[in-house]
Amino acid sequence: MEFMRKPSEEEIDNLLPQWTWLVPPTATPLMLSVFGDWLFGNPDGSLSVLSVLEGTYEQVAESSEEYNELNKSSEWCDEIFISSWFPIAIENDITPQKGECIGWQIHPIIGGEFSPNNLKIFSMSVYQALMSQLHAKIQGHGQ
Repeated sequence: MEFMRKPSEEEIDNLLPQWTWLVPPTATPLMLSVFGDWLFGNPDGSLSVLSVLEGTYEQVAESSEEYNELNKSSEWCDEIFISSWFPIAIENDITPQKGECIGWQIHPIIGGEFSPNNLKIFSMSVYQALMSQLHAKIQGHGQ
């Protein structure tokens, strides 16, 4: 199981429309993490991340060159993609298959613990829908 992978056309077509309230239509999806976070290319060459943990769409690099430098840092990857939780999940037999992701049973934004006991395998499509709805509601986008 890869931590980051290229999303399929089907995933882009089925998962991204749920995030239209947050992601600009000019963004191009490039990668999808095992936790459901998206990496996008922007028309100006910068890269942005849609965080399903934070419910944010933020620029993380001014160019692909900068991104390729930054992503060599485990601290940066952990800050942006919570990558240090991947080996914890695997050690706890939380290994998603194709079409699945690792998510939080009770999302930390509503009081869930950052604990292996709170991690669970979800269908990627279900988790994307749940996270989009949760963050839209919290942020007042009334979805």
